Amino acid sequence: MKQKNYKIKVNVTFEECNDPISNGVQESKNGGFELNISESIAGSIDDCEQALLHVNSQALRNAISKHLADFSKKKCKSTSNRKL
Repeated sequence: MKQKNYKIKVNVTFEECNDPISNGVQESKNGGFELNISESIAGSIDDCEQALLHVNSQALRNAISKHLADFSKKKCKSTSNRKL
C-alpha cells in the first residue's frame, strides 16, 4: 500500500491591537495561539523572536499532540479493517 504524504502549514501574523498585554500564550477560538506584546517588544527583533518562539512552542506541542492522536486512531482503524 502506498504511503500518504502530509503537509505542515504555519501562518504567523503581527497585528496592532488594543487588547491588554498577555500574561502568557492563549489559545484562540480558531485553534491558533496568541500572545499580546507591548509596542517596545514589537519594535525589537530579539524580543519579537523570543515572543514568537514562546508562542510557537505552545502551538507545536498542541499540533503534534493532536496529529499523533489522530494518526494513532487512523492506524488502529486501518489495522482492524485489514484483520476482517
